[in-house]
Parts: sequence; C-alpha cells; structure tokens
Amino acid sequence: MLYTLLRPLCLLLLCGALSLTAQPASAHTALLESRIAKLLAAGHHGAEESAPRLRIRLLTPTTKLALLCEKPDLRLSGHPVRITGNRSVIARCGRKQHFIQINVSASGRYWIAARLLKPGQTISPGDIQPLSGELDKLPAGLLLDANQIVGRTPTRTLRPGQPLTENQLRQRWLVVANQEVEIVAPGDGFLIHAKGKALNNAARNERVRLQTRSGRVVAATAVAEGRVSIKMDN
Repeated sequence: MLYTLLRPLCLLLLCGALSLTAQPASAHTALLESRIAKLLAAGHHGAEESAPRLRIRLLTPTTKLALLCEKPDLRLSGHPVRITGNRSVIARCGRKQHFIQINVSASGRYWIAARLLKPGQTISPGDIQPLSGELDKLPAGLLLDANQIVGRTPTRTLRPGQPLTENQLRQRWLVVANQEVEIVAPGDGFLIHAKGKALNNAARNERVRLQTRSGRVVAATAVAEGRVSIKMDN
C-alpha cells in the first residue's frame, strides 16, 4: 500500500528532474539556432529592408549537439547560391571540429519582370515588380534588392512574371568591341586625352583591351559611356 501511495510522487519527481535537465539543452539549441541565423543574415548583400526572414531547423540530433562546447566558433560550409534548403555549419571547439546539419526556409520580397525584357535593354524601375511570399521553391540566385537589378541588362529574353535571378542579368556594357573610345590617362598634375579602339566589351570598372592610334595594344578600365582610363605605366 505504501508503494502504491509513493509511486505517483516518485513519477512526479522523476518527470520534474527530466524537465529540469531538458531546459539547458533546449536553451543551448535555441542559442545555436539564433547564432546560425545571424551568420546566414550576414551573408545578405543588399539593403537591410530587402533581407529575407530566415527560419532555421537543426537536423543534427540533440545528443550530438550536447557534445559541443558552450560557445563554439561557427562558420558556414560552402558557398551555395540558393538561400534555402539543407546546409552545413562548421562548429569549432578548440582543435575539435564538428559539422551541424541545418535546414533553412525563408520568406520575403523578391522581384519579377513586369513586362517582356529583351537582351541588351537597360532595366528601369518600371520594368520590375515586387512580390512577397515563401522563397523555398523559387529559383537559385534570386535577387531580393531592386538596386541589384535596375541599370543592368538581361542576358536572355525574360517573360512577364518571371522571377529575376543573378545569372539572368549582367552589367550594361559601357564600351563594346570595335567601338572608338576616349582614352583618359591621368598623371601627376596633368591629364592626357586620346582616342583608341576597344577590343572587347566591358562594363563599369571592368578591364578592356584597346588599340591606340599607333597600333599599340594596352589594358584600360571602363569608367563611363565610351570612356576608359589607362595608367601611365601601361
């Protein structure tokens, strides 16, 4: 009879003990998820308001996570172009290295073509339209910041409603092959202007090979529409 009376009390104490031991593990997991989310957010290139809302789910069993030190050094493994999906995080505790498997899902604003966009045209703000929603099933390399789209040009025809990605766009050419360009050569207290012929296409700050009037081939940098800058030591 005494056993019958004490059994519920023992079970209650046992459950309480299990609950108390589970709390630190749960807090440790929550802290780990928060740190990984910040690590992923730091990789966002663009305006702060265009950053996606990330949700992190740890796939590594809690029994393995419990083996980590209190505050491991974390870094992402690899350089995937897709925001969402399964990823690996490297956790270093002293000389020991562990791999944490995670799943990332995200929602936020992305951009689609508002009308038919053709190769060679310069994209204006009126050519694109924002949408909001889940990003998990959208193409890799999705562009979330309008500043990364406007002023660029499509590499192929884009249909209305098509989500815009990095590999669909390029910077607009400032000089094109066989174009006569203005050469600017700044020096110490002077500036030389000349003419030459571009031998390849180049966007802003890209390298371009050009042929001078004398027939010499030199390297320069595209700086403006039809203008390149050349160092005097070339």
